[in-house]
Amino acid sequence: MMTCCSKLICDGCNYANSLRMMEQSLGKTCPFCRQCTPHSAEESDLRVMKRAQVNDPVAIREVGLRRYEEGDYTPALEYLTKAAKLGDVVAHFNLSIMFGEGQGVDRDNMKEIHHLELAAIGGHFKARFNLGAKELQNGRIERAVKHWIMQPVLEMTMQ
Repeated sequence: MMTCCSKLICDGCNYANSLRMMEQSLGKTCPFCRQCTPHSAEESDLRVMKRAQVNDPVAIREVGLRRYEEGDYTPALEYLTKAAKLGDVVAHFNLSIMFGEGQGVDRDNMKEIHHLELAAIGGHFKARFNLGAKELQNGRIERAVKHWIMQPVLEMTMQ
């Protein structure tokens, strides 16, 4: 994720931007907004927090994921919930993991399924797969297969 504008960059775009910078003897910049890339982790963190303060759902999710990785689950839950309310499907997926595994919250299968469904509707492939696995666990094989069949179709349309 680019901390200046919260955009995700693929390897191809990153490579093309690197070539452009070398050919034109430019400093390292974001391929989207052309802002200079941060020189330190602290500068990167400041940029993410700045984006989070203006309600950028991707930045809010990233702050939540950082808290989650640090094992600080209460703020992670708050940030991920806020990002999910702003429509971030990855935040919904991560909330499903928290509720499914009981990390920082009481294990709650209903909330896990709720967040998986919202993430899957938004096109999150792993959420769709996990919904299929939940259906299989509950003995609903036909529904599980439908989720899994739908997954490759979603992947093709998203590329």
